Amino acid sequence: MDFIPLSDDAESLASKAIISFEERSTFLLDKQIQKDLSKDLYGGMAIANLSKTMYVEASNQSLVRSAEWFEHPHLYGRDPQGESDFAAIKLIRALYQFELTGLLQEQTTNSIRNFYLNHHFESKYKSENHMLLFHTSRYLAAQKYPHDCFKAYGKIGRELLEEEGKLLREYLVFRAKRGWAEFDSSSYMPEVMECLLCLYDFASDLELVKLAEMMLDLLLLDMLCDSLDGLYGGAHGRIYAPVALDHARSGTFPLYYLYFGHGYRGEIQGPCLIAAICSGYRPRKQIYEIALGRTQPYVHQESKHLHCITCETPHKKLPQEEGSINKYTYFTPRYIIGAVNFQDSYRLGSEAGWYAHHQQHQWDLSLVEDTTLKIFSHHPGHQGTEGSEHGYWTGDLGCGCGHFFGEKNVVLTMYQIPQGQELHWIHVHVPRDAFDEVEEEGNYLFLRKSEVYISLFIHNGYDWTEDGEYARREIRSQGRCNAVICEVGDDMSIPDFATFRRTILQNRVVFDPVNMQLSYRSSSVGELSMDKSKRTVNGEKVTFPYPTYNGPYMFSAFNSGIIEVRSNEKKSTYDFNQITVRQE
Repeated sequence: MDFIPLSDDAESLASKAIISFEERSTFLLDKQIQKDLSKDLYGGMAIANLSKTMYVEASNQSLVRSAEWFEHPHLYGRDPQGESDFAAIKLIRALYQFELTGLLQEQTTNSIRNFYLNHHFESKYKSENHMLLFHTSRYLAAQKYPHDCFKAYGKIGRELLEEEGKLLREYLVFRAKRGWAEFDSSSYMPEVMECLLCLYDFASDLELVKLAEMMLDLLLLDMLCDSLDGLYGGAHGRIYAPVALDHARSGTFPLYYLYFGHGYRGEIQGPCLIAAICSGYRPRKQIYEIALGRTQPYVHQESKHLHCITCETPHKKLPQEEGSINKYTYFTPRYIIGAVNFQDSYRLGSEAGWYAHHQQHQWDLSLVEDTTLKIFSHHPGHQGTEGSEHGYWTGDLGCGCGHFFGEKNVVLTMYQIPQGQELHWIHVHVPRDAFDEVEEEGNYLFLRKSEVYISLFIHNGYDWTEDGEYARREIRSQGRCNAVICEVGDDMSIPDFATFRRTILQNRVVFDPVNMQLSYRSSSVGELSMDKSKRTVNGEKVTFPYPTYNGPYMFSAFNSGIIEVRSNEKKSTYDFNQITVRQE
């Protein structure tokens, strides 16, 4: 893709961002100081307190309780083996960060030592973030206690240190080559970063420290290229309903503010990852330039390998799938839109295939001005507690009825809901009252926010939800086979809202629900078509997989492990094979 220059004042903006990091850090840390630690499940509040030498006694007692993880009922009645690794990574930071300062009492250090040496602290869940949390905390615990026996594993520390060091190095290189399985997860990226930050701050192996630093840069760059002023847009792997409906509910939202700042400081609701606030890691200056200097529209493509997770306990390592998830994001200074443009099926008989579409957010349009200005369509599943695989607003596990295709300012979607599914309808999140104008014409819904114009075409028609939690925020469309088309414009290319509506109504739409084929003639991007197996733009077939990264600021050939980062006249090459960063 063509290189897009950053704005002329990007370097001065980057300089200001670096200077203001301390202020942002203090603001986020102060929000986490708590005298009452009765809800401090993993120990993060205690770490925040100790970072400011506040409530030292209560914080030590909170850490002791976290270290006695297996000796007390779970605060919320859950299986303690599910989140033991969440406690493990917090306890590691507390131990390394505060032991030599005298802030940890003897009982605290002894309890933490007992946690690692006498318990099996691997989670029963084997998803990507859980596996990394376990191996990182066990590596750093083994480094801390090299001569002690870890009874649950029958090995002394130095043996585990060698094993885990090798695993972590291979793991990070693999992720650099083929992307993260829980791709761009605004819910679980903080957990991955927590591991990397602990390795960066505390690992003695300088090669592993360098790998952690490079991967932190890479994760932030990837997030930046898909973000608009802190709004992490487009498609995502593994998110929950509150995050799908409001950017401010995501774990990446305060992280973005910490590192780069954004215009929604007052909307920050959840705590910022305490490891990020406490860590010595800082992104390279070039990353600040990219974060703060993007003023022109661009396309960012990514390819992520198919998830390979086992459903068995204890963990069984599965062979990696050759297929990929291909993500497409279109950035403009006013909105950001994107989709999973194509996802391979798992090979026949794959033990990992059951995990497809788990909590996956398939497409999304987000606008500036409010963190809840999000539009996306979805086939709802389970209506109870969110997180149950195929939720009311997230994921399609066990169903896989959706197909998606984004090209610049347009997203096409098709749904073919299996007969056996309970709900034979789709819905669209549309926060109606947040828009300045709303016009409805047949199967079309037109929306205006400031000078941004949106068209939604719902093939089977739609009805607004008028009661309950999602009143005036949800539209429903009945039928097992359906199609939704979203097109966005603004006053940079269209004179006014009325002209936009007239133009859209002249565009040709053809949907064949029997053969699952959809074509759309857009005056702005041309002829788009899709079926279950291919996508075309103006008659030319789109080739998958995309490169691992392909955009104006990042490029990496799939499975290469070499990432080029570009800004203005500068280029940096992150070589994960040689564990080097070269600057030109």
